Amino acid sequence: MSRDKLLEGLRVELDAADEFMQELLEADLLPDELLREYLRDLTLLQCKHIPAEMCSEGKLMERFNEVVTWRDNLKWDIENKDK
Repeated sequence: MSRDKLLEGLRVELDAADEFMQELLEADLLPDELLREYLRDLTLLQCKHIPAEMCSEGKLMERFNEVVTWRDNLKWDIENKDK
């Protein structure tokens, strides 16, 4: 996959994650403490020390996977909140 496609995929995934988080903040589906933790983690994913444009293809794939894992963990917590 080309570097430009990886950058675009990362941007799209981060935007989708941000939108998902905003919806969750309004929906009151999870405890505030857990939401704050996920919000902090998302902020860290969005504001890495080294800009994505300076990263290698391997590092961009790693960042993309970090966002996907964040989203999957959040969805798991929502699905299992009452268990």
